[in-house]
Amino acid sequence: MSDGVVRARARELYALALADADWAPDQVCAELGWTREQLSGALSALAALGLAERFDPAVSGWSVHSPATAMAQLIENSHQHTEELLDTVTRAHTALAQVASEFQPVHIRQLAEARIEVAVKPAQISAILDEAAFTSTSELLSFSPERLPASRYAIGNERNKLILRRGAKMRSIHLTSSAATPYVRAHLRELVNEGAEVRTATSLPMRLIIVDRTLAIVPTFAPDVDPDAESREDSPPAMVLRSPAMVAVLRQVFEHVWASSSDLFSEDGGGIPSSGGPRVREIIRLLASGLTDEAIGRKLGLSDRTVRRTVAELMQQIGAESRFQAGVKMVRLGWLNDNEPLVASTTADHV
Repeated sequence: MSDGVVRARARELYALALADADWAPDQVCAELGWTREQLSGALSALAALGLAERFDPAVSGWSVHSPATAMAQLIENSHQHTEELLDTVTRAHTALAQVASEFQPVHIRQLAEARIEVAVKPAQISAILDEAAFTSTSELLSFSPERLPASRYAIGNERNKLILRRGAKMRSIHLTSSAATPYVRAHLRELVNEGAEVRTATSLPMRLIIVDRTLAIVPTFAPDVDPDAESREDSPPAMVLRSPAMVAVLRQVFEHVWASSSDLFSEDGGGIPSSGGPRVREIIRLLASGLTDEAIGRKLGLSDRTVRRTVAELMQQIGAESRFQAGVKMVRLGWLNDNEPLVASTTADHV
């Protein structure tokens, strides 16, 4: 129903109500051919303009007012509303003044007290990490979004062992591609053996180190690093944050990534199984070369049963469903790397 039609009915009803103060709704509907809904719409339009209001003693239940009375009431309502708005604005201005004079200085002091250092040279970062290794009491969290040279891992190993042996917890997340590299994987296994928790992720947002919820080290910019690069001559400048509030935010970032990352050995079960030393290594080499169990047995002087049992153990541990898949996984895990030490052994070569 259009507004024009409703206004026309409101005028018609207003004229009728002025002429007959004892009008009855049923009578009006019958005379004008309106429905109850149409009558209600006309009354609502009059009430919105202040020309009608409910009045129970009347036959119709309504009383109509002159335009002068309606306009006076509208002006009064407008004044009241304006005063309420002015009161609201005054209260807001008072609150703003209080915030500016009493609370903003507190916030400024808090920011001023938040210690932020910039470490430009690698030696500075190394000194800060050495200090953390000696003072850490609860935990160390880290992201490693790049593959470092083997020498860098060797240096970090001593710090990590010191932290873990002092009873602090260590959780670290590394790129999946980096963790597949033999020397990196050997380093991570050593960390796990010392008591650290290590997970992997396909991508990481940045390099990050958090110590005891009170110190965090992040790069001053997101470095464009090739994860397959063998070495990195320079390191980006780093920010050292000592504000608990800032560190808490970065810790939440870490926990989010940790929750969606994978356990280091969830897919492969860890290192080479069982004892048997070089003999198991030779079985792995020959298996990866595509030889059958019988051919492996002839080459090594082992029974077919021994070879089949050893191969079955290896395939079960790395979750391989075929010999080809087993060869691919063994290469990826670095099991064929001569420099990677055996971390476990088996008696599977004994008949």
